[in-house]
Amino acid sequence: MSRLGAAPVVHLAAGTWLLIDLWRAWTPTLITIFGQAASTPPELIGAFAFGCVLVPVVLVAVARRLGREGALAPAVLVVALAGRVALQLTDGGHLHLVVASVAGIAAMTWLALALPRRREVAVTGVVAGLAVSVTTHAALGTWGAVWRDDAWAWVLLAVQLVACLATLRHSADGRGVGRRFALTVMPGLFLAGVIVANAGRASATLDEAGLAAVAFGATVAVAATLVPATRASAVVAAVVLTGAVAASAVVTDADGLLPAWTVIAFVVGMPALAHLWRAADHGERGTSLTLALGGLVWVALLFAYYAGYDLGYRADWLLVGVALLIGVAAVTAPPAPATVASPRVLAAIGVTALAAGLVAATAPALTVRPFDTTEPRDDEVRVVAYNLRMGYGMDGVFRPKAVAAILVSADVGLISEIDRGWFLNGGQDQLAILERLTGRTAWFGAAADPVWGDAVMLDASRARVERRALPSHGAVTGAQAIAVQPEGPWESTWFASTHLQPVGSDEGVTAQSADLAAWLRELGGPMILGGDFNLQQGSAAYDTVTDVGLVDAAPGGADTSPADAPVKRIDYLFSTPDLVASDVEVPGLRASDHLPVVATFTRR
Repeated sequence: MSRLGAAPVVHLAAGTWLLIDLWRAWTPTLITIFGQAASTPPELIGAFAFGCVLVPVVLVAVARRLGREGALAPAVLVVALAGRVALQLTDGGHLHLVVASVAGIAAMTWLALALPRRREVAVTGVVAGLAVSVTTHAALGTWGAVWRDDAWAWVLLAVQLVACLATLRHSADGRGVGRRFALTVMPGLFLAGVIVANAGRASATLDEAGLAAVAFGATVAVAATLVPATRASAVVAAVVLTGAVAASAVVTDADGLLPAWTVIAFVVGMPALAHLWRAADHGERGTSLTLALGGLVWVALLFAYYAGYDLGYRADWLLVGVALLIGVAAVTAPPAPATVASPRVLAAIGVTALAAGLVAATAPALTVRPFDTTEPRDDEVRVVAYNLRMGYGMDGVFRPKAVAAILVSADVGLISEIDRGWFLNGGQDQLAILERLTGRTAWFGAAADPVWGDAVMLDASRARVERRALPSHGAVTGAQAIAVQPEGPWESTWFASTHLQPVGSDEGVTAQSADLAAWLRELGGPMILGGDFNLQQGSAAYDTVTDVGLVDAAPGGADTSPADAPVKRIDYLFSTPDLVASDVEVPGLRASDHLPVVATFTRR
C-alpha cells in the first residue's frame, strides 16, 4: 500500500460508498416503481434487475476486447457520480427508476474495472468504503442520504464527489486481484448489506448501541485487511463470520425479535469478512470480467433471499450458506505473503473505530430532529391506523416526514408493514426514524421476520405489551398482533395493531381472523384495534372480528387502497362499545400505497 500511497485507497473507498448509496436508491424502486409489490410478477421484476446487472458484463467484455479498460473506468465513475447528484434532485417516479438504474450500472461497471488495477489496496479500499457507508448511514439515524433533502445529505454528497474526483487519476499497478476474492466480493457485499454491515438491522437489535456496534465493527474491519492472513486465521474468520450471520439471521427470542446479545454479530462479522477477503486475494488472478459476472450473483442472491417471503421458504439459512462458501473460498486459497501494517496504522484504525462508534450512537439525535407535538387530552384519544409499505410512497420515495406528520396529528399510531433493516428497502430502521421524528415510543411486533412487521406508537415510556404470532393458514408472509396498555390516563385501554395476510385468490383471511378474535377475547377490556385487515365489510372475516364485541369506527367508510385510486376498504379501526368513535377521516396522503384511517375516541 505504501508504494501507491493513500490515493488509491481513498478512490476505491469513495467509489464503494457511492455504489452502496446507489443500491439504496435502486433496490426499492424494483418493488415500488417498476413493480407494485405483490401485484407485479416477481419473475418480471427479477428479469429487469438481471438485465441491469448484465449491462456491466457486456461493457467490461467489450472494453477488455478493445483494450480500453483503463479509459472506461473513470468515464463510468463520472456517470455514476452524475446520477447520484441527479437522484438528489429527482422527486421519485419513473425518472428516479431510470437514473438509479443507469447510475447503478455505471458504479458496478466501475468496481469491476477499478479493483483489478489496484490489487495492492483492493480489499482495503472496498472495506474502507463499507466502513464509511455504514458509519454515515448510522449517523443519519439510518435515514438514507439519497432520500433526504437537508444539509446533511448535501454535505455527505459533496464529500463523496470530492473524494472520487480528486483521486480519479492516480497510479495503478494493473496486476489484477486474486480470483477467489474476485468471485466472493459481490456475495460478500450482499452479505454485508443484509446482515453484518446493516445499520438498520443493528438499530433494530439494540437501538443506538447497535448503531455504535456496527460502525465500530465495520471500521475495525479495515485493520483486518492489513494483518497477515494464514490458513489458521482464515479458518477462525470463517467460523466467526458464519456464527455471526447465523446469530443475527436465524436466532430470535420468544416474541420473534432479535435478542440484544446478537449485537455482537455486528462487532465481529465485518472484520471476519474483511479478513477472509484478504486471505482470498492471492493465487490465480481474477479479471474485471470475473468481477462483473459477480454482479449477476449479487442480484441472484438478492432475489433468492427476499423471494422467500413470497414463496414461503426459510431464506435466512441462505445467508449462512453464503458465509460458509466465502469461508471455504478463503480457507482453500494459496498462502498469502506475511505482510503487516505498522502498529501505528493499526492503532490509528482502532481509534477511528471508537470515534465511528461514538458518532453513530450520538449523531442521530442531531440529524433526525423531532416535530413539535401537543399534549394529549385525558378525555379523548386520537388514533391512526396506517399501512406504511416500508415508508415508500406511490412515487417510490421514502417519506418519513410525511408519515411522522400524520402520526403526530394523532395520539396513537397503529402501524402495519414497517421495516427495520431490509437491504431491499435501503437498510433503514423506519421505526427508529419515526420514533425520533415524533419523540414517541414504539413497540414492535415481528411478522415476516425479526425486522418486518407491525407496531404501536404513542407518547408513553412504559407499557404492558402482549404479542401473538398468528398461524399462516397457507399465507406465505407471516402475521402477528401486538397490543399495548400504556401508563397514564388510558392505561386501562389496549391499543392493538395487526396485519392479516390473505391466502388464495379470494379474500383469504377468514381463518386468520378467527385466530385474531380468539386472542382478543383473551386480552379483554377496553380496546382500540387497527390495521390492514385485507377484508371487506360484511364478509365472514369481518363478522368474526366484530363478533368479539368490536365496533367499526366508520361503517361504510371510504376506500383505503391503493392510495392513488382507492377501490377497496381494507384498513380499519375498531373499538369496544365503551369507546365512541367520531371525526373519522381518511386523509389523501400518498406516503404509502394505503391511505391512513384516523378517528377520535371518547369514553361513554
